[in-house]
Amino acid sequence: MRRMSNHIASAAALTVLACGSIWGAPKLLSQLELSSVSGAAVESLSAVGLNVENVTVEGRVKTDPADILDALGPARGTLILAIDVPQAQQRIAALPWVRSAEIARQLPNSLHITLDEHVAFALWQSEGKYKLVAKDGTSIAGADSAQPGLTILVGKGAPKNAASLFEALSEQPHLKARVRAAVRLGSHRWNVILDAVDQGIIIKLPEQDVSAAWDTLAAFDSKHGLLGKAVAEVDLRIAGRLTVKLLDGYAPIDPNNNEAPPAQDVQWDMEPEKKKESANSV
Repeated sequence: MRRMSNHIASAAALTVLACGSIWGAPKLLSQLELSSVSGAAVESLSAVGLNVENVTVEGRVKTDPADILDALGPARGTLILAIDVPQAQQRIAALPWVRSAEIARQLPNSLHITLDEHVAFALWQSEGKYKLVAKDGTSIAGADSAQPGLTILVGKGAPKNAASLFEALSEQPHLKARVRAAVRLGSHRWNVILDAVDQGIIIKLPEQDVSAAWDTLAAFDSKHGLLGKAVAEVDLRIAGRLTVKLLDGYAPIDPNNNEAPPAQDVQWDMEPEKKKESANSV
């Protein structure tokens, strides 16, 4: 009689677990290890619909769904308790675009995967190769670097420091949109290249007060159209001074010349509030 009572009690407990997991999904079931469940109990759990039938994914943008399922491993039709969630999370998090992954059992028969994906921020040129980097400077290992429209970063420490630079440049959006590359020099200063990586206009930024220098350039360009002329470099490294280097073969015209200048000539005011002057070298 006592043995029969024990069997009845065990069956009753299993029924409670099964019913509770369908209706209330108690923590006890989600934490239960399959190794502690007898073969008969596994069959009973399967019989009440605790096999995986659905896998949903949230937060996926770049990651291939097939890669997610491969990393998850055999799941459909498997007892939901048999899924090794920590191991599956690690495998999915190792995919190129995935920064982290969480898997939740949604009883009775679903797995929900939440991805936190990297967002490509820039393209870092290092040792002759291009690597995608996220905003925090993390390299997006294994991801295809063919991502159009990204700014190219060059120089040691460039990925880790680019976010603060881009934040300052974004204060003048029309100029920021023309930035094609940013070169980190030493540990404190940047050159940015406008319009084209190979033959664009080089802007030499100062170590301090990048925003102020960038605002000065924007104001000067707005008033004089400087960046639409035959300019090779603009040096903003000294506060209050803007020095321009022209493309080879171009020279500033005499500002007192009343004749209409040829299209290839350039003219500008270096310090418009104080005096007019021209320069053709740094």
